[in-house]
Amino acid sequence: MTRDDALAGRAAFRTHTRAVLRAPHGAPQHLARLQSALQLPGAEPVQGALADLFVAAPAGDPALRRNALQLVQSRLNPYVADSFSRHAGNATRLPAINPMATRWSVLAQPSAGVPARVRRAGSDDSRRLAANVVDALYGGEVMEASRIEAAFLGHCVSCQDKLAFMLAMRDLRRAGISVDARWTRVAEWLQQRDVFGAQHGDEAVAGLVL
Repeated sequence: MTRDDALAGRAAFRTHTRAVLRAPHGAPQHLARLQSALQLPGAEPVQGALADLFVAAPAGDPALRRNALQLVQSRLNPYVADSFSRHAGNATRLPAINPMATRWSVLAQPSAGVPARVRRAGSDDSRRLAANVVDALYGGEVMEASRIEAAFLGHCVSCQDKLAFMLAMRDLRRAGISVDARWTRVAEWLQQRDVFGAQHGDEAVAGLVL
């Protein structure tokens, strides 16, 4: 996908999102938004749009939920697809606060039981950020690589993104790239705390990554 394609896809998704907000119970609006989500990379846009449909679809129309799930099922994590499937035939709507919602949802909201990393940065973001920092440290311009590295470590702490950190460390080791003491401090911080727990302020982040 080219950069222009990505921008066009996001613009289309935003257009259909506004249509859903104007008519939250309208099946055509939700289905059109799901179609636009399929044009975006990763599973999160699709999952978030589907969660909105399951929240807003008329309670007496389970066929709409089943058809929507069938449309996008191949893009979903199998466990997520199973969760939606269990709700697809229900005569009641999915609660507005539920574990299937993502940051792409506008009618649904992730429940408090969903890990903080998933609420603030999904697995697609984690993989992208890890790949970016590895690429930068492997062959990027020194100043830019240093900026990307600092931003990445700050992200891992502020979003408690253990997945991104583990992926980056794995790939850096494979590439034979050495890292400095900041990485050790962040690793220890993530290991010593419940990475899905409390929020931490900017001062804590700065102390770890500077």
